[in-house]
Amino acid sequence: MHTAHTPVAHTDRATLASSTARRQSAQLGWSFAGGITLVLSYAIALGLIQLGWATPQFAQTVLWCALPYLLCAHWIYRSAGLPAAERTSMLLVTTVTPFLLLMLGFALFQQPYSRGAVLLVYILCTTWFVLGDQLRKRSRVQRLACLDAGIAEQLITWCGNGGLSSRDIELHPLATNAADAVDLLAFDGVVLDRRVAASTERSQLLGKLKLNHMRLYSVEAVAELLSGRKMLPAEMDELWELDGNPAYDVAKRAMDVLMVLAAAPLWLAVCAMVGAVVRLNSAGPVLFSQIRVGQNGRPFRLWKFRSMRHQALDAPASFAQANDERITPVGRFIRRWRLDELPQLYNVLLGNMSLIGPRPEQVAFVEAFATRIPAYTYRHLVRPGLTGWAQMQQGYADSEEGAAIKLSYDLYYVAHYSMALDLLIFFKTGRILLSGFGAR
Repeated sequence: MHTAHTPVAHTDRATLASSTARRQSAQLGWSFAGGITLVLSYAIALGLIQLGWATPQFAQTVLWCALPYLLCAHWIYRSAGLPAAERTSMLLVTTVTPFLLLMLGFALFQQPYSRGAVLLVYILCTTWFVLGDQLRKRSRVQRLACLDAGIAEQLITWCGNGGLSSRDIELHPLATNAADAVDLLAFDGVVLDRRVAASTERSQLLGKLKLNHMRLYSVEAVAELLSGRKMLPAEMDELWELDGNPAYDVAKRAMDVLMVLAAAPLWLAVCAMVGAVVRLNSAGPVLFSQIRVGQNGRPFRLWKFRSMRHQALDAPASFAQANDERITPVGRFIRRWRLDELPQLYNVLLGNMSLIGPRPEQVAFVEAFATRIPAYTYRHLVRPGLTGWAQMQQGYADSEEGAAIKLSYDLYYVAHYSMALDLLIFFKTGRILLSGFGAR
């Protein structure tokens, strides 16, 4: 994000929609035009068949590739509201996965297909969407006017200087006479601080902005767009709320069960080996269990491989610290590679958890945080997960201040969770496992 204090050239606003809706509209048009990649792929297939370099199966497979193209376009459309820093990763994930699913479908149903055709369409499809993303980055910068003083400083506080490096947004001061329609054409919207006290002059100015169909943004909305965090509401904001996604919840639950069962031979074998090593390394039980808070605030028993020295059951809840002396040598290794979490796949089968979601917290922490941190209980609208958006963005939280930041990421996930976002988290989890980020 850039801040500027010079006048901006007047431009006509093509739409009064939000920035996310604008990106979705542009993405929809680009995806529709991208049908040319399928036509081009089919033409290439026919040419190769005429030359005798391919079989009719090549052309048939190209036609089947229309399905992953549509799925790819849908996922990219749904992810239009992600922070700019995440869009490249999302683009790669959402183009690779549909074509892998197509090949998996051919294999499961034992249907012949051409790998070369899948590769051809994938390359053209990915090239098309990457080109569109690059063109939008160069041609579209959202110009926002700041109605109140201190907005840029608030965004720095919430997002950090790194979050303000986005080139999607420029901030400009709003002149006192900028409520005139001619001056408003320079901007795509106006950012205001909701904490500024109302006054007759301010109300009249906001009224003029609305009459001129100017899009109004709160500082919190801009911060969410830049950072991938849901800004926590003020304690007095009693109407603030979030809601879940029941339709996707059903599909997600089915996918959780299928994936855990399909991978059972692998993770059960790994569990047997880890359990044997934990047993030989230190005295005490192999498994450690603890009551955690799940969806809708329901408590459940979470299982992990024991990674610390055995201690009394009535020990008070506490955060694990870096270089915690309670952690055994084997425990440090299995925590580094997240192997201690493998028994939670059993919790997934039971329905207590999901593969992806906010991490479940101890009852004592939940009771304490719920009384001191606004909106804390909203993280329980979805099933807790083995990995989540907060773990990918922040890592381990070892204090109440860290828990508040973690909550802002969790609430962003609750507000926006979808197949596209879950795929991105799954992809980032693989990278995190290799780096050890956030392990304690």
